[in-house]
Amino acid sequence: MDTASLTIGLVLTLVCVLPLLYIANSQAKNKKKIKEIFDHFRQGKYDFSTRETHYKKIYALDEANKGFLFIDLNKENDRASFVDLKEVTSCRVEETSTGNDDKILFTFKLKNGNTNSVVLYDLENDKLGKAYWQENEMIAKKWQSIIENNI
Repeated sequence: MDTASLTIGLVLTLVCVLPLLYIANSQAKNKKKIKEIFDHFRQGKYDFSTRETHYKKIYALDEANKGFLFIDLNKENDRASFVDLKEVTSCRVEETSTGNDDKILFTFKLKNGNTNSVVLYDLENDKLGKAYWQENEMIAKKWQSIIENNI
């Protein structure tokens, strides 16, 4: 009876501990990935002190050196977009819809007349449909005003 109880206890312990180890490992990988991305875009010049994380998206701003960094950590592909705000005259949030592919994006108008777009939310990558559309739209508008104040 003691051996059976010990075996059952060990099996239950493993069933509880293995998912926790998996979660801790994936969080460590994400932190390492984020640190590498920030180090790559820091370039010894930028210090992204203003940050906000929303699900697997990170908005970062360097107010002193005028730099904006957006990181999207999707399972399929990680995207990082950097915009030098010294070259930007305006920023606006746009919602595009082409068939089943709806997107929320920042469109930056540059001083040289060109535009630069950063995709903030792509419905194609969201398996829950438009469940997070409104939240992402609110975050985008909030960050638009933060960026406009720093241009």
